[in-house]
Amino acid sequence: MRKVVLLITILFVSVISTACINNLAVQELNSKAKEYMANGETEKAICRLRSSIDLDDSIFETHYNLGVALITDKKYEEAQKSLENAIKLKPDFADSYYSLAMAYESEADELINKNEASADSEDVDKVSSENETTVKKENKELSDEEKSKIVEKYNLAVDNYNKYLAKNPNAEDKDKITTQIDYINSQISKYNTERNTDLSSASSSPSSEEE
Repeated sequence: MRKVVLLITILFVSVISTACINNLAVQELNSKAKEYMANGETEKAICRLRSSIDLDDSIFETHYNLGVALITDKKYEEAQKSLENAIKLKPDFADSYYSLAMAYESEADELINKNEASADSEDVDKVSSENETTVKKENKELSDEEKSKIVEKYNLAVDNYNKYLAKNPNAEDKDKITTQIDYINSQISKYNTERNTDLSSASSSPSSEEE
């Protein structure tokens, strides 16, 4: 099963919940960023949000919105930092954990997908026959380091999805999130098993020198 939680469900929040906003430019920049995101101009949105943080880095909405924009732009590590900043400023805002979980999950998925794409593009052996060309693809194995990183990011995703549910126990998407957590845990189990198998094979293989 693939991701059931759609990125479109991560929404920008307006700068209205902060008790005191002295700089109207912060509101204007966030509003403009929201317009750019709606028009698919993610880079422009990110630029406006960074400018907003330069003006005032104490507004959690700006950090949250920047995290959402960075996820959309597939800059997952930067998104994680922005969302962690949002959580520090407002730890009870449930959607920050949801978005952070997606950033971690998407980073793990990207690593897997890049590996598969690399196998498709690089490891292709064309064998000619009388009337056709057969394409053989060799699977490109993930390294132990890559598998460890995938497991790490997936674990962080599960942790933050659970925090989201704890902060929002009556969430309408609770069943979908629970299903997604189950799927991610199955992936964690899969890659942990592969890592352990690789380690066992490596330790049991006799070392020999070629003559």
